[in-house]
Parts: sequence; C-alpha cells; structure tokens
Amino acid sequence: MSKRAKLLIAGMIAATTTCAATFADDTTEILNGQLNLDAAITVTAQGETGQAASANMTGIGSANALTVDVVAPHDVTSDQTFSGSVDVQASTTATAVDGPAITTAAALGNSVSIINDNGMDADITQTAQDGSSVSATAQLNIASYAMNSVTTATASANAYDAVSYGEHNNHALRQDSGADVTADAYVLAPTGGLGNTASLIGGANGNSAQIQGYYLAPDQVADIDQDNRGDVSASANVEAGGGAIYTTAVSSANGNSVWMQNEWGYAHIQGEQDNEGDVTAETHAEIGDFDIDLVSLSSEGVGNSAIISNIGTDAYMGVDQTNNGVVTATTTFDGGAGGAALASATAFGNAATTYVCSECAATAWGSTNQTNNSSVNANVTGQMTTGSVLTGTATAIGNSATYQSITPYSGN
Repeated sequence: MSKRAKLLIAGMIAATTTCAATFADDTTEILNGQLNLDAAITVTAQGETGQAASANMTGIGSANALTVDVVAPHDVTSDQTFSGSVDVQASTTATAVDGPAITTAAALGNSVSIINDNGMDADITQTAQDGSSVSATAQLNIASYAMNSVTTATASANAYDAVSYGEHNNHALRQDSGADVTADAYVLAPTGGLGNTASLIGGANGNSAQIQGYYLAPDQVADIDQDNRGDVSASANVEAGGGAIYTTAVSSANGNSVWMQNEWGYAHIQGEQDNEGDVTAETHAEIGDFDIDLVSLSSEGVGNSAIISNIGTDAYMGVDQTNNGVVTATTTFDGGAGGAALASATAFGNAATTYVCSECAATAWGSTNQTNNSSVNANVTGQMTTGSVLTGTATAIGNSATYQSITPYSGN
C-alpha cells in the first residue's frame, strides 16, 4: 500500500470521531476550525479466537482531525482545540495464530494530515488543554503461539503530518499541550511462544510534527513553536514462555518532536521547543528459553527532539530547545537459556540532528541553542541463564547537537 493511501485511510478513520471538513482540488484556500471541549472519546477493538490463520484488530481515535489531499497549490489554515480525554484500546486474544497477528491502537488529541503535489503555505495551530489525557493500549494475548506478530500503541496530544511532492512548502506550526500522554504495548504469552517474528512498539508524544518531501525536489521551510507541559510515557512489554526467532521491542517518548525527511530540495527548521513535562520510556522483556533466537530491546526518551535528513541539497537547523522535565529511559531483560540479547536505553534532555548527503554538493549548517535544567537518566539491566551474547548500553546526555554527512539511503 502506498504512503498516500495509508495516510488517507488513517485520516479518514480518525475523522469518524469528530467533524472534519473535505475540500475539492480547485480550492485555493482551506480554512479549518475545530473545537472539542470536555471530549470523552473511547475506542475499543477486541478480538478473541481459538486457532486462526491470521488476526487483525485496529482501534483509532481522535478528538479533532483534518485530512487534506490536493494537487493544485493551496493555503491551509487550521486551528484545533481539545480538552477532555481520548482513550483507545485494542486487544487480540488467541490460542494460536498461524500467520500474522496485528494489533494496533492509535490515539490523537488534535491531528492534521496533508498531502500536496505542488506546494503550499500551511498555518497550523493545535492546543491540547491542561488536564486532558490521550492514551493508547495495544495487547496481544497468546496461549500457544503466534507465528508473526506486530503490536503497536501510539499516542500524541498534537500531531502534524505533511507529505509534499514538489514546489515550495511553508509550515508555520504552533503546538501547545498540557495533556498527559501514554502509549503501552503488551505481548503476553506466559505459557506460549512467539513464533518467527514478534515486534512491539510503544510511542508517545506531547507535540509531534513529521514533514516529508519526495519526487520533484520540494523545498521545505518549517517555523516551529512547540510547548509541552504534560507528562509523556511509553512502554513495550513482553512476557513469554519462549521467544521468537527475532523479537524486537521498542519504546519511544518525546515531549516535543519535529522530524523532516526531504529529497533534492532545500530543508529548513527554525523555531522553539520548550518541554516542562516528565518523559519516560520503558521496555521490559521476560522470556523463557529462547534457543538461538535474537532479542533486541530499546528505549528512548527525549525532552525536545529536532531531526533533519536531506538528500541532494542544503539543510539548516535553527532551534532553541529548553527542557525542564525529568527524562528517563529504562530497558530490562530477564531470560532463560538462549541466543543473543541486545539491550539499550537512551535519554536526552535536548537533541538536534542534521544529516545531509555525503556524495552531493550539500551543506549542513545552523544555529542551535540548548538548555537543560533537569535530570536525564538511562538504565539497562539484563540477565539470562545461558546464551551466546548479552549486551547492554545506557546513554544519557543533557544537550546534543549533531551535524553529519551520510551516504545516501545507507545511513553511513
């Protein structure tokens, strides 16, 4: 399925919980205003079976959602405000699943998703009021085995997602959140095994912006103002009698996050990020005998995160980041006799990273100011009866700024 189709499907499903306008391609200006106060959005998706060839349960909930897909150049102005709660739970319970077992829970306070082909000016304001809550829980319960499982829980108080395929794109984004955000993913098979592959993701954000550009060398200029006061937590949890050949569990929590990936056009992020809430990421795994299997566990907590990855031309990073919240990343592993177990925990007060292509006529440059006024903690503990490899890495950094050139599409 294409990225365009996935984005549109997610946006349309989220819009069923609120009132989102739709627009024709010949519209040159889009104005959207959404107010949802004292919201009580509850989504429950539950499935139970004995033995099945496959199992798929999905729950998506949002207080306010705007989805736009346009070809002609557009101006998009949107103002969304939410208070109350959004709670999404998805669970799959089975004796045995012979194929894929996919369980997904996604919770959003305010959401804007835009796809455009020929440039835009976007002016976006999102507010999640103090005392609100956004939570997602995804759980897979297995008695015997699940051959290939993916269990994902994601939650954001404010989320902006834009994909551009050409021309010049301006993103003026103001996100303010006082909401507590939690995302928890569980795989529970205390008497069973995890088959070939098992993947868990718990991801939580106070404020989140993802900006992507492909195809006809779009230019991307983002002016970001993100303020988070709520606590943000994410977890990925595994309890199993036996591991999968490949078991992966990841937790990621961010107070404020902006991420830009662009190709062959100019990439630019400027603005401010201020985090006041505590940020916690936890990954825990308790697995019995796991033979020659590989278990990979990681947790990452960041007060403020800004990332640019640009291929083909220049990239500029100019953010002021201030973190006053406690940031903690914790990864634990307890295993029986097995193969390799790799565990890591990474915590940052502030992190700004810029990547450009090492084989292109491109320059990574910028002006970054970072202030961290709180504790940053990373913890890894691991034990197993016997095995080939057990490694653990814990990293805690108050302020981190990185400018790096990499080989295109390789990550090196």
